[in-house]
Parts: sequence; structure tokens; C-alpha cells
Amino acid sequence: MRRQRGAVAVGPILLVLGLLGIAVLAASMWPQLTAGPRAELRRATATVLEPEPCARSTRGDLVEVVVDGRPHRVRYDGCGHVDGQRLEVLVPVEPSGEFTALPAGGPTSDRGALADRLNWVLLTLAAVSGGCYAVMLRIRRP
Repeated sequence: MRRQRGAVAVGPILLVLGLLGIAVLAASMWPQLTAGPRAELRRATATVLEPEPCARSTRGDLVEVVVDGRPHRVRYDGCGHVDGQRLEVLVPVEPSGEFTALPAGGPTSDRGALADRLNWVLLTLAAVSGGCYAVMLRIRRP
């Protein structure tokens, strides 16, 4: 006699997929929850002083940013720009000491980058889960 596949055989598979989904969600959200406080940023215009070639370990272009009438020479989180090029950047509202100028169009913090990563992980998980469910439905039909 051949054993019939029914709801009992599908239950453990759904349980394993659910637990796997919870584990992936927890692992991808952990850095998001433990990230430090976000610094307040504002837009400014920077001028490239010393461009850096885009190599494996670049420090980033050296730029000059004028904040509250005072010029600051800082590193830009980017490379390969032309000397004298003007860039829109994000800088701390109250700059003190060393800081890095961020691209104005990019994520404003590690949390923004982590949120993007979390979105992609969850989208991939949803696609894989949907594919597994479609395969299970296809197997059940005679």
C-alpha cells in the first residue's frame, strides 16, 4: 500500500520554513537593533581638493566643506572625482574633530544601509518561501 501525502506531511515542512524565516529575520535585524545613535546631518557643498583613485583600499577624496562660515578639510566617502569638482554632501550639524563627508544621495547612517539590507533579505526570503510553497502544491496534485 502506498502512503498518501496529506496535511500531516506538509505541517513539519511549514514549521521548518517558519522557524527558518524567524531565524533569518532575527539575524538580519540584530545589527539594526544594536546600532548606535544616529548623528544629525545637514546638507552642504564640498569642493574636491585632492582626488583619490578608486583603488582597493582608498581613503576617499579630500574635500573642503564650509560649515557655519568655517572651512573644514575632511575625507569624502567616495573616490574618483575631478580636482575642483563641487559635490553635495552630508555633514554633522555641529562638526567637531574628524568626520567624514557622506554623499547627499546615499544612506545617512549605518542604520539606513542596514534597513536596505534587511529589505533585500526579507524579499529574498519571501521569494524562496513562495517558491517552496508552489513546489509543495504541485507535488500534492496527482
